[in-house]
Amino acid sequence: MVNDSLHGLIIIDKPSGLTSHTVVKRVKNILQVRKAGHTGTLDPFATGVLIVCINEGTKLAPFLMEEEKEYEALLHLGIETDTQDLTGSIIRKKEIKDITILDIERTFKKFQGKVTQIPPMYSALKHKGVPLYLLAREGKEIERPERVVEIRKLSILNIELPRVLFRVVCSKGTYIRALANDIGKSLGCGACLEMLRRMRSGKFSLKNSLALETLEKKSPEEIKKRIIPPAQALSSFPALKIDEEISRKILQGRIITSEELQKKGAIIPDFKGKFRIIDPQGRLIAVAETISSTSIAKKGPKPVWRLLRVFNLRG
Repeated sequence: MVNDSLHGLIIIDKPSGLTSHTVVKRVKNILQVRKAGHTGTLDPFATGVLIVCINEGTKLAPFLMEEEKEYEALLHLGIETDTQDLTGSIIRKKEIKDITILDIERTFKKFQGKVTQIPPMYSALKHKGVPLYLLAREGKEIERPERVVEIRKLSILNIELPRVLFRVVCSKGTYIRALANDIGKSLGCGACLEMLRRMRSGKFSLKNSLALETLEKKSPEEIKKRIIPPAQALSSFPALKIDEEISRKILQGRIITSEELQKKGAIIPDFKGKFRIIDPQGRLIAVAETISSTSIAKKGPKPVWRLLRVFNLRG
């Protein structure tokens, strides 16, 4: 029987050797839910935080994908592979005897802030609808446009040559394999990733996570306690609380004006950007954003927001 009453997120500690898609499929089968998805692919060899969205929670994905990520990674100097990690075929080897710890520390400092990356061929990005990794397996090389990403924190945790353990906090769209490859090129010896573990995605960290094996053993009641409700998942967004009548109108796709809200006695803060709309039961009804720079506290007959996603959590 399909479970249509579970909505929100569950945080999985992804094991090595499984694709993110496989993990989502297993979670979907365990929870017996109709819909499931994730908020950012982890490579099969990588482990750590994978946010799995369930039923109406799948509508949260576009907002959660914007959040920064934190990783712990092991760099292996002197080896370059076609996949930019140790699962690939070695294409180049070089001695590292002339590289000092000071050289490594100086090079790492160069990669903090905004940097330019070329996404790896072995990635889930698509070219004319085909994932790049499938083309790479056929020996094809497709030109990929550069992208600017932000490395907000980059710290070396330990150096035992030829390995360097480091931690990175970065913007969405950052490829840690590409970062490893670029650091290796800058040092002149080449490098690839030996290990990659996502420690955090947005506000969700490993301490919020469950292993797949643990999830399989939990009772339905225990699982329900681990589901993060949509309203809580976006707790960083400001909240506007509305009454039952306005809630119904939003679910029907009706336009709501500030005048109508004020007649209902709604407390209308001066929001800018995205915010949550919460019903009397504390459920997330919608994610909206203010129109242009207009304050939603301003009186008038015009619509006060643009609905980005509407959530039907009443089933």
